[in-house]
Amino acid sequence: MLPKDLARIWKAIRYDPRNLVYPLRHPGRLASGIYLFNGNRILQHPGARIEKAAGRVQFGCFWDFWRSKGGIVVHDGACLRFQGEAVIGDGAVLEVHPGALLEIGAGTTINPGSRIIALEEIRIGADCAISWEVQIMDGDYHRLSGPEGNPEPATASIHIADHVWIGARSLILKGTRIEAGAVVGAGSVIAGKKVPARTVVAGNPARTVRENAHWER
Repeated sequence: MLPKDLARIWKAIRYDPRNLVYPLRHPGRLASGIYLFNGNRILQHPGARIEKAAGRVQFGCFWDFWRSKGGIVVHDGACLRFQGEAVIGDGAVLEVHPGALLEIGAGTTINPGSRIIALEEIRIGADCAISWEVQIMDGDYHRLSGPEGNPEPATASIHIADHVWIGARSLILKGTRIEAGAVVGAGSVIAGKKVPARTVVAGNPARTVRENAHWER
């Protein structure tokens, strides 16, 4: 166990002493390298898969002041795949519907209160920063019909490349493609559009406000 791992565990215990024993209530998750703190939990259907590469996944105690509980739900035939270490903030919800895929790249952080719902396929790259209360959904839940009454597709996959920063309370909807190094400004709405690499977009609907940008954590 690395020093940074011990530091995060100690932070969780100082935040709430119950976190000393809470991860031990989920020995299977702990053995696989998934640390559940602050009452966050995982509901996994027997026919679902959670795949994890090397590295630790921490769910909870990302920020000391946030006390909401969240959860991960993986339905029958669905797959949640972690490509490496990841940190998920308290109050976040990840839900993978039957037969769908949610993939999260190594080093990606998901801040408190965000919600990611995969009905078909959502792929998030490595080293991404997803801020507070971001909503990412690849489906409409309800079908719309075109002028001739033909039903439109209810789902379309979302691909978010490496090192993308998505600002607080942004809404990312079905069919969206965000290329590497891009930044989505707080409160933006992107529906079925492509955001070029290293581009800053903002607004509703999101529009380009800067090109050739570079951001750091």
